[in-house]
Amino acid sequence: MHLRLDALSVLFLCILVPQIFASALAERRGSFTFWVFVAGMVLALLAGDAFTLIFGFELMSAASWLLVLRGDAKPATLYAGIAMFSAACLIPAVFLPASSLAFVLVLLGAGAKAGLAPLHSWLPRAHPAPPAGVSALMSGGMVKVSLYILIRYGFIEFDAAAQPWWGSVLIVVGAASVLIGALRAMLEVEMKTMLACSTVEHVGLIAVGLGIALRAKAMGDFGLASLALQGALLCAVAHGLFKPMLFLGAGAVKKATGTTSLDWLGGLMRGMPRLGMLMLVGAAGMAALPLGPGFAPEFLLLHAVIMAAATGGILARIGFTALLAGLGLSAALALGAVVRLIGIGFLGRPRSLHAAAAEDAKRGTLAGMGLLAVLCLPVALLPGMVLELLEPVIQLLVPNSDPAPLSYAPLSLGVLLALAAGVAALGLRRFAVRGTREVPAWTGGFGRPPVWLPFGDPVTQPSATGFAEPIRRAIGRGLLAPKGADPAEAFLFFPLSRLNLRLTRLAEHIRRSTIRQRLAFVFGALVMFLLALGLGEGG
Repeated sequence: MHLRLDALSVLFLCILVPQIFASALAERRGSFTFWVFVAGMVLALLAGDAFTLIFGFELMSAASWLLVLRGDAKPATLYAGIAMFSAACLIPAVFLPASSLAFVLVLLGAGAKAGLAPLHSWLPRAHPAPPAGVSALMSGGMVKVSLYILIRYGFIEFDAAAQPWWGSVLIVVGAASVLIGALRAMLEVEMKTMLACSTVEHVGLIAVGLGIALRAKAMGDFGLASLALQGALLCAVAHGLFKPMLFLGAGAVKKATGTTSLDWLGGLMRGMPRLGMLMLVGAAGMAALPLGPGFAPEFLLLHAVIMAAATGGILARIGFTALLAGLGLSAALALGAVVRLIGIGFLGRPRSLHAAAAEDAKRGTLAGMGLLAVLCLPVALLPGMVLELLEPVIQLLVPNSDPAPLSYAPLSLGVLLALAAGVAALGLRRFAVRGTREVPAWTGGFGRPPVWLPFGDPVTQPSATGFAEPIRRAIGRGLLAPKGADPAEAFLFFPLSRLNLRLTRLAEHIRRSTIRQRLAFVFGALVMFLLALGLGEGG
C-alpha cells in the first residue's frame, strides 16, 4: 500500500476533517463502526496506488452499509446493490489503461456512489436511515470521496485520452441530478429525506461544473475550464460545510420531538433558539442566498454555463441555454424547499405537544454545528480568498490556466440588504396596522386558540404537504407513472422511474441470494468487462 498527498487530496481532506469533528462532537465518537467508516474515507483520499484506493473505498462502503443497516434494514438492501455495482465498475476501471471505456466505468462506479442520476435512487432512502452524525458524514463526506475519484481519474490519470464528450455526458447526468434533487426536495415532508434530496441536487451542480471543465480542457479552452473548476470546487467546499450542519440539526430535532416530519413540527424557534439560528445559516447555503455560503459557487457556475454557450455551434448554444434555464428552475425550487424547512418547521405555531415542549439541542451538537457555521463564514463573505487557496488544485487539474478573479463584493451586497431592510421597516411603521386584530383563519391569519386547543388548531396554518400541493398537482396531471415511482422523477424523466424500480427489484434479488451467487455476480461482471476490453483492443 502506497500513500500520496497532493493538492487535490489535501483539499478533500480539508473538506472531510471538520465534518468528522462535528459528527464526533454531536454523537458518534463512541462507535467503532463509525471510525472504520472514517478510516476508509481518509485512506481513499490518501491512496497512492489503485489497490489502496479500492481498499479504502470498499472499506468506506462496507462500514457505511453496516451503519445504514443498523438504522433501517429496508434501504440497506438497495444500498448494498448499488455498492456492489459501484465496486464491479471501479475495480476494473482503475487498472485499465487510459481510455473512454475506463472513464465510463469510473463515471458509473463513482457516480453511483455519489448519487448522480439515474443511479441516485438509493441516496434519499439510505442517507436518512442512520443516526444524524452518520447521515451528516455520508452526505457531506462520502459523496465527496466519490467525486474525488471522478476528478482524479477524469482530469489526471486519464488526461491523455480525454475527449470532449466525456464532459458532455457529465453535464447531462449532472443536470438531471439537479432537477430531480431540487424537485424532490420541494415535495418531501420528512426533514432528513428533504436534505438527502438536496444533496442529489448539489452533487449534480458539482458534476455540471466538472463536466464543463472537462469538456473545455479537452477543447483547449483553459480559461473556461478553470472558471468551471472554481465553481465546482467551491461548491464542494460549501456543501461539505452547510449540509452536515443541517443533518446534525435534523437529528437534534428528532431527539427533542420524536419526529422529523414537517407536518408535526412548528414553533421550534422558541423552544430551540440556538439550534434555529444555526439552521438558518445552513438554510442560507442550501438556498444559495446572497451572503450565504452557497451563493458564490452558483454564481461562478452560472457564469461558466453562459461562457460555455459561446464555445460551440448552434447545438451547444441551445443546450447550454436550456441548462441555464434548468439551473434557474432548480434554484427556485431549492429556495421553496428552504422556505418549507424553516417556515413550517421552525416558525408558526407548534403542530404537536412534543414540538411545543422541545428543548434546545445538547452542547455537543451545538458545538459541532457552530464549528461548521464558523467555517462557512469565509466561504460566504470572502470567497475570493478561498479561491486563492484553491489555485494549486486548479493548476494541478488544468495546468497553465489563468482563472479570472471573482468579482464578488459581499460588503456591497450587505449594504444593499441593509438598505432594503430599512426601507421595509419604514414601510411597516408607516402602513402597518397598529396593535393586533383577529381575522378568520382562511384569510391567512390566526384566530385566538380555543380553550381545548391551547396551541391553536394545526389545520388553520399551512402544512408542508399543503405547501407543496400545487407543484404536486401540476406535475401529476396526465402523468401515467408506474406503480411505486416517485412523481418528481416520473415527471422529469419517465424512463428513469422505470429504471429505478428495476434497480430496486434487482437489489431485492441480490439480498435474497446466497454468498456464492453474489460472488458469482461480481466475478461475471469482471469477466464481461475484460471481454469488452479485449474486443476494444482489437481481439
